[in-house]
Amino acid sequence: MTVGQTVLWGAVLVSAVLQLSVVTWNRELLQVWQKADAERQALAQEYSRLVLEKSTLTAHGRIDALARKRLGMQEPEHTQVFH
Repeated sequence: MTVGQTVLWGAVLVSAVLQLSVVTWNRELLQVWQKADAERQALAQEYSRLVLEKSTLTAHGRIDALARKRLGMQEPEHTQVFH
């Protein structure tokens, strides 16, 4: 085997090792990305649920019913508007 062939085989081996390390690194990054994306989706679902819950809790009809029930509020019988 000549020096040129030895260098060539060395370059092939280095290239193969680098290829394996790049593939491994790529798989690790993909796993990190998938985990982050799953967390993003979970947070988006929770946010949607919280927005819906907020709109339910702040609905005017609900607030009116709670005021009447808990505070004993009622519509005034006679109203006068002064200009």
